[in-house]
Amino acid sequence: MRIFNLPHGACCVALVSATSFAFAAPPTLSRGECGALLAGEVVSRPLRIETGSGSYRGGVSYSLVHAPAAAVLAALSSIDTLPQALPRTVSARLIDVRQGLAAVELVHNGGASYTVRIERMRGRPELRFWLDPRRPHDIDDVFGYFRVEPFGEGRSLVTVAAAVDLGSGLTSLLFGNAVERAVLGTPRQIREYVEPRAVALLEAPGSAGFF
Repeated sequence: MRIFNLPHGACCVALVSATSFAFAAPPTLSRGECGALLAGEVVSRPLRIETGSGSYRGGVSYSLVHAPAAAVLAALSSIDTLPQALPRTVSARLIDVRQGLAAVELVHNGGASYTVRIERMRGRPELRFWLDPRRPHDIDDVFGYFRVEPFGEGRSLVTVAAAVDLGSGLTSLLFGNAVERAVLGTPRQIREYVEPRAVALLEAPGSAGFF
């Protein structure tokens, strides 16, 4: 079995402003990780960063999805389907689209809400997102990306990278581990939602979409 050196997200090396971030050189997936992916498992690498301005939890995770990349990207680019493709997300509301950036308000179980800016990377099958600090937010920060690439006949390799700062105090202490698990489980949620709906997503990829 070939060991894939995939050009996908890796661990964060620095936390900068809410509108920019940097990732380290992409990791090489081990033989065991490649085997796990091909067997239908989600491969995850947790991430925890402590900075002077916050404590971030999350990581990068991968999954193979039996659906074309266009169907996966359609699910992640639509207000109608985005909440169902993301873990513990109750609703999504499009605030505006300006200069190619969509502002989307997300509400999670328990009522926590915040707004992210989402950018479709030109010429790349990737959506990047980061917190819009100008709007009300129940978390201190979040940023990351979704990357969806063709992987053989009718399949896609989905990469999700995200880091979340819940803020200091009891909220972070109580829910930090749950947030990390949710971030790392996102590719599984995407797969479970998209696979049985791939044809429908392809037929109407622009339905209520923000790009």
